[in-house]
Amino acid sequence: MATTSKRITRKELRRPDWFQITTEKAFDFFTRQRVKVLVGLAALGVTFIIVLGWQFFKTRQNAAASKEFGAALSLYHEQKYRAAIPEFQKTQGYRWSRYAALGYLYEANSYLSLGEPAKAAAPTERFLTATGPNTFYRQIALMTMAAVQERQNQCKQAITAYGEAQRIKGPLQQEARLGLARCAEQMGDLQGAIASYRDYLKDDPESLVTLRLAELEAKAGGGQVPKK
Repeated sequence: MATTSKRITRKELRRPDWFQITTEKAFDFFTRQRVKVLVGLAALGVTFIIVLGWQFFKTRQNAAASKEFGAALSLYHEQKYRAAIPEFQKTQGYRWSRYAALGYLYEANSYLSLGEPAKAAAPTERFLTATGPNTFYRQIALMTMAAVQERQNQCKQAITAYGEAQRIKGPLQQEARLGLARCAEQMGDLQGAIASYRDYLKDDPESLVTLRLAELEAKAGGGQVPKK
């Protein structure tokens, strides 16, 4: 069955369509808001340039720091700790690079290897500040700080650092427990040392630490310290 098409009137032909109306409105808006639009576009362009420049800057920093750090690390592995220290300090100058924090850590480790824990304190603090909470790097920083303090017979402070490191889930938890036990012994806290050694042996029952634990239990009075 044939259908009759709707006849378009002359009035409808003269009426502007949707696209024309939308385009005209957009043009009117741009004309009225031209200054604001241009300023917004300029700001967007500047932001893009800044972000792009910042990424380029960080990439160059990482590349340069990587080269410095590699040279310092070679000296460190060759046990040339005294020579490695100023090289690690150069790496720290690239403060926006990820290698800057590692430069502090290895500077501290170099001083510890040279038997100069007092000089290791400052770079260890800086490395600790650069780490995030509850991360493996924070655990490393706390263990390094505890080692610095323990070697200076500051076991009260070292126990705090070892305790924080032990509470972070990571591969250094057992080492932190041993540190807690050693410092407790040095401070004459036999019960604290025994408790830490027992805690350690939960994950490593075949360790030779059992011998030291037996000695301390005997010294404490035949194992009167209650077991956990």
